[in-house]
Amino acid sequence: MQRFHQLYEGREFTNKTEMIFTLLHEANEQIIRIDIGELPNGIDERNEAKFRLLHIQSCFGSCIPQEYRDIYNSLWSQMYRLEYQVGYRHPHLKELLENLLAQKI
Repeated sequence: MQRFHQLYEGREFTNKTEMIFTLLHEANEQIIRIDIGELPNGIDERNEAKFRLLHIQSCFGSCIPQEYRDIYNSLWSQMYRLEYQVGYRHPHLKELLENLLAQKI
């Protein structure tokens, strides 16, 4: 049996389920705090939640287990909604769109 050992922000997780639920909960809390205006809807505040979701993704690769997928996808959807509210565009996507528009395709 393979032992689980993960570090995230200086915290050690020896149980994958505990890590996943903790990071999902923390990401959700951060999104709620932004939604209710307790935190600004800035890139740094959104990244606090986003990095937790990305860490979960890195643990599983490209396939999040079904038991976590609904909440995981829902949190990503909320992240995209927050980005849309402030007109955020990823810098690489923004550059690509500007180049395409400059070529008048």
